[in-house]
Amino acid sequence: MRLRHIEVINAIRVTGTLSAAAELLNLSQPAVTQILHSAERQLGYVLFQRVRGRLVATREALRLYPEMEKLDAQLGAIRKLAENLRGERSDTLRIIAAPALAETLVADAVAEMTLRYPNAHITVRAIYSDQAATDLALLDADIGILFHNVPHPAVREELLAMSRLMCIGPPGVVPPVNAIELAFLGEHPLIGPDPEDPVGRLLAQTCRDLGIDVTSSVQALSYHSVMALTARCGRVGIVEAATALGAEAMGLRAVPLMPDVRLPIIAATALQAEGNVLSRDFLDICRRVFVGRLGPPPAVSAESPAMPA
Repeated sequence: MRLRHIEVINAIRVTGTLSAAAELLNLSQPAVTQILHSAERQLGYVLFQRVRGRLVATREALRLYPEMEKLDAQLGAIRKLAENLRGERSDTLRIIAAPALAETLVADAVAEMTLRYPNAHITVRAIYSDQAATDLALLDADIGILFHNVPHPAVREELLAMSRLMCIGPPGVVPPVNAIELAFLGEHPLIGPDPEDPVGRLLAQTCRDLGIDVTSSVQALSYHSVMALTARCGRVGIVEAATALGAEAMGLRAVPLMPDVRLPIIAATALQAEGNVLSRDFLDICRRVFVGRLGPPPAVSAESPAMPA
């Protein structure tokens, strides 16, 4: 089968008619019919049957669909990469960032960029780390400011800072101390991050290592939601240090956990990307902003810190 066969079969599957498939692919209906018949001749069986005016997939076609969808997704990725390569502009900066960072330190860095480059076109897209690497590899973004996750072979990483897990809560619940023992969390109703989130996984792994039973009574996907719920409910919550920068404004106290549980923050770019002046200057600004708010990173690579599986 040829790629054109797969495109036509997928278009018919989605639209249900030859005319709609032809319009979707910007082809004539006779051309779509001819390509479909060509595919069926090569395969030796019929792929669609007409039922009440629509084309319905046969059993054989249904068996082929999962593999065709994989190829179709790969074709889409190739087209997207090709478009991004053609559309590169020196006055545009496309940033993707972990939601917690997009609303705090990345926002500070972008504010400085707008002063330095008032005519630049800057976009900031909040995205979770598992999708971010794919977007960078496809050149769908120029730079990512993310919590370190599983390394991607097509993505270059630089360690910007080490965030840490913070206990937040009302001043009447969280004492004014330099650090709070992890066991403290087990003594209070806890509002925590999603267990599949980097902070959630890190917290769970640390508790397992120390044999401490800590269970969240309320869970939220975003760290800012954890902080908002902590303020509304008057309970104890767990967030990372960048999010905790806004705790005082919400009437909460933020105290580091003990033992010190660290979370790497990285700048990520595609290995094949050359990078323009905007992305290089934005990275320089991020280095300064992150060091100023979270302190300098240790002299190690981004892959060095062990992340929970």
